[in-house]
This record gives sequence, C-alpha cells and structure tokens, in this order.
Amino acid sequence: MHQSELDFINSLRQSSRYIEQHRGKTCVIYLPGELLLSESSRKQLSQDVGLLHNLGLKIVLVMGATPQIDEAYKAAGIEWQSHHQFRITTPAMLPIFQQTIGTVRSELEASFSQANRLQPNPLTITSGNWVIAQPKGVVDGIDYQHTGNLRKINHQAISANLEAGQIALLTPLAYSLTGEVFNLNTLEQACEVASAIKADKLMIFTTEAEIVNLPKQLSIPELDAALLTPNNQEQERLLTQIRKTSQNVKRVHLMDKHDPSAILIELFTHDGMGTLIFSDRYHQVRPAHIEDVGGVLDLIAPLEQKGILVKRSRELLELEIDNFMVLERDRLIIGCAALYEHENGFAELACLAVHSHYQGQELGSELLNAIEAKAKKLSVNSLFLLTTHTQHWFIEHGFVTGSIEDLPEKKQTLYNFQRNSKVLIKHIN
Repeated sequence: MHQSELDFINSLRQSSRYIEQHRGKTCVIYLPGELLLSESSRKQLSQDVGLLHNLGLKIVLVMGATPQIDEAYKAAGIEWQSHHQFRITTPAMLPIFQQTIGTVRSELEASFSQANRLQPNPLTITSGNWVIAQPKGVVDGIDYQHTGNLRKINHQAISANLEAGQIALLTPLAYSLTGEVFNLNTLEQACEVASAIKADKLMIFTTEAEIVNLPKQLSIPELDAALLTPNNQEQERLLTQIRKTSQNVKRVHLMDKHDPSAILIELFTHDGMGTLIFSDRYHQVRPAHIEDVGGVLDLIAPLEQKGILVKRSRELLELEIDNFMVLERDRLIIGCAALYEHENGFAELACLAVHSHYQGQELGSELLNAIEAKAKKLSVNSLFLLTTHTQHWFIEHGFVTGSIEDLPEKKQTLYNFQRNSKVLIKHIN
C-alpha cells in the first residue's frame, strides 16, 4: 500500500467521529465575493459543500458580491460613496446591482451543477424572498437610500427547505414589504439568519485583518476580553457582530477567505485551520493563582494514586503555582497543565489533567493550546514532556517520540529510569 493511500485511510479514520458529530446539524456559511471570483474556487467550494450535504449537514449559503459589484460600477462609469463602511446605493445603481447579483448567483449555481453532476442525487439550491428588508435610513445626516437592514426572516421557510434536502442560498438582494429593492450587508445577514434558525454552526470566511492575532479557540469570556483591545476596526466590527450572534449560535468558525478548502479542514480535523468561538462550554482557561492550589491537588490526587502523574506536595505546588494554567467551570477547577522553562529554548509540559466527569469534551486540547500559546510568548522553540500512559494522545496533537538524549542536559540528569517514561517533543516556533 502506498503512503498516499495510508495517509488517506488515517485521515478518514480520524475524521469519522466528526462525521457522526456533525450529521443532522445546521450550518450557515458566509461566502464573501472574493471567494467566488475564480472558477477554480467556486468549483472547489461547490464540491466541498456537496460533500457536507452528502454527510448529512443542512446547509445555508449567504453569498456576498462586493468586488463584483465594484467592478460592474467601474465598468459603467458609476462612482459611489460609503459611510461607516457601508455603500450608499442610489436608485440609478439598482439595475447594475441586480444584474451583477444575478450573474454571480448563476455562476455559483452552475459550479454546483458541474461539481456534483456524478452524484446519484444531484444537489438542489433554492432561494426566495425569505428576507424582508427595510431602509437603513439617515445616519449622521447621510441618506443610505437603497442600502437596507434586515427587518424580518421567514425562518420557517428556510428550515422547510433544509428539511426537504435542499441547500438554501441568500444574496445581498432583498425586498421590503412595499416591493422596494435593497442592498443588504451579507455578513450581517448571515449572522441574523444563523440566529433566527438557531444554527448549530456559523462559518465565516474572513480577511487577514479580521483574524490577525486571534488564537485557535475563544470562549465567550475570552471574546469579551478581545473586544476590549481589538487589533483593528475590521476585527472589532466582526467580533461585535459575532458576540450578538453567540446568544443563539453556539459555535462560530472564522476561516481565511483565500482558502475554500478551509471548511473541510475546520470541521473534520482536530486542530482545524481557523478560529473557533464557542459558547457551549461555560468555562475559562486562565493562569493559576495561589488560591487554586487546593483545587489542583484535588484534581490530580487520583492520577497520582494511579501512578499516571508524579506526586506533588502542597508545599511544592504552592512554590510552582505560577507555572500552571487551570480550566475553571463554575468556580471548580476541572483541568490543569504546567509549563516549566529550560535552557536552549526548551520548555516542559507537565501535569496535564482533566477531571474524569468532563473528559471527552476536548478540554485537554484547550489546555494544550493555552500552554503552547504561553510557550510561544516566552520564545520557546521546543516543548517536551514525559509520559507513561498518554503517549498516543500527545502524538495525535503533533508530538513526536524522542529519546533521553534529546532532553535538555539538566533534565537528563533528573530522568527517573524506574518510571521509564516516554519522551515526546513538539517544535512550536
């Protein structure tokens, strides 16, 4: 068997639990216009969304078209103005706006027809007047004219289409109850629709500026903290919108809009390739304080008794508490991990533990991510650990098997040959 075939089999095995996890879930995907510019991107996106559909996900697509509209107005010699990042849509601009949206939509539908032509049950994409718009009005003395806000969503109709096995498609084009045409911001529309139908996931393709310096995962408390010191205005607007959406949508995935394959990697691999913002786990990972010593001791005592962890006295833990990160839920310490710096750019990961009642929720991965983020801030190049029981879990998270000789010199002299621990190493910088 060739290596490529082995890699495929291993990838399929690793994705199997995610396939079951996502089956039957509702997913809203925001597609910015930049992602739909090239035929190759549209084709790849269509194939991947078709695969999600065949795996049992219910899909709503919200399509943007900003660069296409910009190009159409330039070609027609029409200039436009913006206010607070929103384009002012005049009556004279509406015919080109409607024509461009129709073109982008037909190109996307054609890509779906081509990409899924060999499927036994070809995909059906439907859309309709599910969104009722209203004028954005006058802001700071500026009349937005035919630029609108979302007023109402016929979420029952969208849900009915999903239950019928169809993919729902929404565009920036929407109508008011009086029949007027409006240009809607599609990111806002995606968030509002996801909230209205109580989607399980909202997946947003973003710009580099919007996701710069964001970690792999953000809980709601961490999201609130990030909003206090955003990296730029674009990121602040995005995170503010997501914070509102998080009341009804438990998981929001942010992905680079230049990579259409990000959807599959984000959903079906352990680490993904974007940022996950979640509100379905009411806990936080934070640096440990001296008041946490008792909780950490209670957490690790059963593992020490089984010989999984090296025993630590209260006195030692009090001295080393600044090295620890803890995972807290309802003021209860349910997880911990420690980082010890060594010479030559090495650091040791130690004492990673999750309470038995909370295992199986990927909390260990959160702790590991927090430790790796801390290590990078300390300019650590290589993270190592010694383990007697959990070697495979760490290998799944990017560690490789090493030897005693790979350890820093001081750690080599302290190695306990009676425990015969496995040496694992991960290069992080």
